[in-house]
Amino acid sequence: MKIKLSTLTKTTVALAVANALIFSNAYAQMNTEKESEIEVIQVSATKRLTNIQQVPLAVTAISGSELVDMQINDVMSLEKAIPGVTVTSFGNNPQIILRGAGSAGTTDIAVPIYHNNMYLPTTGQALAGYLDIERIEALRGPQGTLFGRNTFGGLINVITKKPDTEEFAFGGAVTLGDFGLIKTEGFVNVPVSDNVAFRITAADEKRDGFVENINNPNGDIKDSDYTYVRGQLLFTPSDTFSINLTASHWKDTGNGSLNYGYKPGGIPIDRDDTTRINAADGFLDPRFGVYEGCADGSPDRPGGRTVSGGNVCNGDPFATIVPGARTIDYDYTPNRELEETAFYVNIDWEVADHSVMVNAAVFDYQSLNLMDADLSGLASWVDGNYSTSKSEQLDVTVSSLFDGPLQYTVGVYYFDSQDPENTSAYLFGSLVESYSGYAGATPETPSWAYWNSEGRGGTKSTALYGQATYALSEKLNLTAGIRYTEDDRESQSADPLSFGDTAARLGPALPTRTYGSREVKRGKDDNTDYRLSADYHINDDLMVYATYATAYIAGSTDVATQKLLAPQTNKAFEIGVKSTLLDGSLRLNAAAYSGKFEGLTTTAFIEQGTTGVAVATQVPGGSILSRGFEIEGFWDVTDVLVVDFGVSIDLSEYDKFIVDAGNLVWNGVAPIGSETISNAIVYVVDGEDTPYTPDMTIGVGVSYFFDLGDMGTIKPHVFAYYNSGYISNRAPVFFADQDAYTKIDLSVKWDSVDGDYSVQAYVNNASDELIKTYTEIFSRARVAYDYNSPRNVGVRFAYNF
Repeated sequence: MKIKLSTLTKTTVALAVANALIFSNAYAQMNTEKESEIEVIQVSATKRLTNIQQVPLAVTAISGSELVDMQINDVMSLEKAIPGVTVTSFGNNPQIILRGAGSAGTTDIAVPIYHNNMYLPTTGQALAGYLDIERIEALRGPQGTLFGRNTFGGLINVITKKPDTEEFAFGGAVTLGDFGLIKTEGFVNVPVSDNVAFRITAADEKRDGFVENINNPNGDIKDSDYTYVRGQLLFTPSDTFSINLTASHWKDTGNGSLNYGYKPGGIPIDRDDTTRINAADGFLDPRFGVYEGCADGSPDRPGGRTVSGGNVCNGDPFATIVPGARTIDYDYTPNRELEETAFYVNIDWEVADHSVMVNAAVFDYQSLNLMDADLSGLASWVDGNYSTSKSEQLDVTVSSLFDGPLQYTVGVYYFDSQDPENTSAYLFGSLVESYSGYAGATPETPSWAYWNSEGRGGTKSTALYGQATYALSEKLNLTAGIRYTEDDRESQSADPLSFGDTAARLGPALPTRTYGSREVKRGKDDNTDYRLSADYHINDDLMVYATYATAYIAGSTDVATQKLLAPQTNKAFEIGVKSTLLDGSLRLNAAAYSGKFEGLTTTAFIEQGTTGVAVATQVPGGSILSRGFEIEGFWDVTDVLVVDFGVSIDLSEYDKFIVDAGNLVWNGVAPIGSETISNAIVYVVDGEDTPYTPDMTIGVGVSYFFDLGDMGTIKPHVFAYYNSGYISNRAPVFFADQDAYTKIDLSVKWDSVDGDYSVQAYVNNASDELIKTYTEIFSRARVAYDYNSPRNVGVRFAYNF
């Protein structure tokens, strides 16, 4: 049953107030004999280290040891540790959905990943594994005043461990698992002198694919072939001044994921008229190609032609879909390479009762992905993309350290990705002479489509910001923040390739593009973001707060029209309570939120040439309403029993929104349930749930410690995650529904008495749930899915790591 937003708004306000009263009463009445207290967590969510319980916004902090215990190795597994987070697997570009942000319609990253306070300008950079991590901070809700870019619905900040000048240390770990997993990782920390130290961290991982290719043993996907190295040099000439220099490099050459969905699902057919597409309430006919059925017109008989012309009605085996969600039969061996080199400078200086922090970074990220485009065992088509992202950024903040009722932070931010080498392209090639434009094509020498699009461009962004907190009394604080941003965006399309010059487009090397015939498109946006909040400390262990915050994403250049799109904005309210109960053994926090995303875009598809392949572009789409409630807690029940939990209720929905239905059109006939607006065939989704936003998620982890005396300790850990289900595509189509599920992870860890040695056995996804993480609708109404990882087991042996 759907809950009305007005009801939810009243309910969440009432819940927050009630929780504050309940927690206050509970704190006054509870008096136990337990003397231990949970660890105090310091976070940098306000650009200064602060007890997480004193930060008046929803923040989740995950320590490096917790990441290891929960088998959170990369961004794809973050959702089980952060209430309300969903991570979609969109090829090599994972996307974080939080409080409705990122579910639809932004021209840039809506919930970005930061590394050591530096913004990662592409989501592919977030695929770097988590190695030697101090903690991860998840800030929920817009963070537009203090952080650099695009914190539309929040941000994830990954903070690595720094060199230590106190002592020499080293550690390492080896993980062995099924699917041929071999992972080695380690670090060494070397104090060169009292004020100089360096730290080197490295990892190597190899794993077979989770998805088997029965046609080509070299073409399994969802595998790993990954290396990572990070070096840091710390210089601390005094107790009040430090410089940390970091260089890192990682590379992944595994087959990885396909660009979109990897598993063909079929064609959505109307039950009463098998000549019509019905994505609203039809059935999914298990074939891949155009949707005409066999001659007898039977609605329940698989049929139809593949994209390569095969026909299951005539007995062509390649027109059918191989059974099994994690089985494929593609001929083409993926060509995939992701690589990043990064340099960081972090300066921390305490002077004149102020903290001066300088953070700078330079990123060079490249990606190439070529995959089987026809998703069959026939040599037909390949498609993919490549991109280069070079950027630099600088963030300088000055924060007060003196005693007094007024505390403030001011700063300046600069970002530049307008490097002429920053090119990106969609690629399509034929492996056979399937059309007139692909003469001479063979599997060894693909013929690249003349209409392939390549572009270059980037953004220069500058911002001035400040945030101040004034203590009106010992209990009441008021905070105000402001940020002024100017974004200068430019883009240029490459000169078109010649249709007639087929020799210039024959591979295997990609065709060389030139620039000059098309003008450079430029556009500027500026925006002012605000934050106003108040927090009231009922006592030392109970705080309530309320905040209003805005965020903004500059409009991008439309691929088709080369015009600058309007910016997107978010205006959000949040009220919350933070409490420490049961003599410090229970940390319990709750937040209710409400926001509106406006100026969002939607994806339209423009068919290219005669192939039926459509290329995506962004056009105005509408707005989204975001509403919800979150609870998270950590409880030391006894000295040996620990429970952590998180609950999210998210009822985000489209406000006014249209979704393109072009890929479901066949022979000019609109799919059932769609509408025609201004000659565009669309779905009107006003009031529908936004994708990837389950109404409810619940995560509960339980750990128990067995003391073995001189033999150390054993800690079994169980983590259960319930998800109420969601839709895995922006359009309201029946085949994208993901039903409710419960996923369970198990582990048992032995630690030696001194804590130096450990052995951890784990089972991820022990219940072996099959979960749709993405649903793609290709041109000609073909449906394909991406799924989560299957059950996998392993053992990690570690020394001091």
